[in-house]
Amino acid sequence: MKKILQRLSLSLLVGLFAINSTHLYADEVIIDEQVITQENQNGGFLKLGYGYKIEISPYADEVKKLSMFLNGRYQWNGLFVEAFYGANKRNEGLSVGYNFYNTQHWNFDVSTINAHGEIDVHINDSGKILSQHFDKTEMIGLRASGSFEQTSVQFMLAPYSIDSDYDDAIYASMWLGRGWQIKNWQLHGSIGLEYRSEEMLDHYYGISADEATTHFGPYEAGSGIDVTAQVSVSYPISTNILFETYFKYTDFASSITDSPVMSFAGSLDGRAKERTEVGVLVSYVF
Repeated sequence: MKKILQRLSLSLLVGLFAINSTHLYADEVIIDEQVITQENQNGGFLKLGYGYKIEISPYADEVKKLSMFLNGRYQWNGLFVEAFYGANKRNEGLSVGYNFYNTQHWNFDVSTINAHGEIDVHINDSGKILSQHFDKTEMIGLRASGSFEQTSVQFMLAPYSIDSDYDDAIYASMWLGRGWQIKNWQLHGSIGLEYRSEEMLDHYYGISADEATTHFGPYEAGSGIDVTAQVSVSYPISTNILFETYFKYTDFASSITDSPVMSFAGSLDGRAKERTEVGVLVSYVF
């Protein structure tokens, strides 16, 4: 476990140095004679959207409905709260944290992350019930976000669980995004990798010998990486109103899809082994 943590930490540091190493040794950064401080970062944004969403995954029956979308962030003296639900390349939900250092291109935070959602399993297999319930896993870790003109990158390493039923889990992620402006149209593409350690995935997807049934035998899940890709297009209808559409696809780790429960769930009508989401909405930016 320590070796995995060391390798992830090394990968994070190498990525930061490779993209812009000159900013890591400066005591302070001055842009147009203005020092980047926590006070300069105060404020935020809020975007509310309403539209139609289609989503298919192994976790629930296919969704086809009108939905609300929320993206927002507010920071005060380093403390911040973020809410990302729906049309966003990182659909992370609610998180809080502290922004402790900034440079011209980088922001460094300590932040919470919803590392895994809640799962409920209740299957009657030849008279034996396979019943499992797992709450969501909230973790806390170090996050580094970089912005370079139309390109954005983000690294996160979260080795600490908050009120978790298990110990020693690790969550790590890397995201790369790129935007293009074509007249009034804004195009955006992103790809993300999310690593979850064996302790986490076996907690959610493992089946013990006592729980095993005829068609759902014992299973131990190893660590794995989910890959998510998204493309989106937006057009300003007015100063504060945007038309948006997006497509998002997630290929789950094999340790998840190989689980007897997830393999069965993904084969049901109205479900799939991967997650696909498409949305069309109108948003208001405050």
